[in-house]
Amino acid sequence: MRNVLIFSVAIVLAACSQGDDASESGDDFAARVGGGEGSVQGSVADPESTEAKASAVPAGADPLQLEKLGNIARVDLGQRDGGCTFSHEANELLIAGAPNDPAVMGKGVVRIGGDLINVTADEGGLDPIYAGPTMSAQGVTVKVVPAAGNQSTRTADLYVAADGQQRKFAGGQWACG
Repeated sequence: MRNVLIFSVAIVLAACSQGDDASESGDDFAARVGGGEGSVQGSVADPESTEAKASAVPAGADPLQLEKLGNIARVDLGQRDGGCTFSHEANELLIAGAPNDPAVMGKGVVRIGGDLINVTADEGGLDPIYAGPTMSAQGVTVKVVPAAGNQSTRTADLYVAADGQQRKFAGGQWACG
């Protein structure tokens, strides 16, 4: 019986070690995750589309129409000790982070009109990010309202306000870590 067990373990270990040649690289994974409708899976995203350069809604874009973040490989949220992501219907719409320093405002990013837009929290430190921040850029304000509690993942609503109008993304997830 012991020989059968040792032989079985050896077979399992051998099977686990095979297939490394077909494993996915980090770049391949990032490109695949960022690939949206109409994109070719495994293609590399345009570097311009993976970094947030602006802190204003692009001209002609509807600020109430948040888009899937997609590939954010080159987004710089600065120094952070933690952060959260708002997802709605399996699409990440906002990512935010901050250092654990109340003197430093948290940073986040949303995608509007195809561009990644930097948003800044209206309160400093990490606690407001976990609690549900209000963040702004020129032409848009986003506010996360998570369910009560301190779980790392909670149900939440996201409100987007611009030009005297508001849109609610209800029943999403606020996941923090």
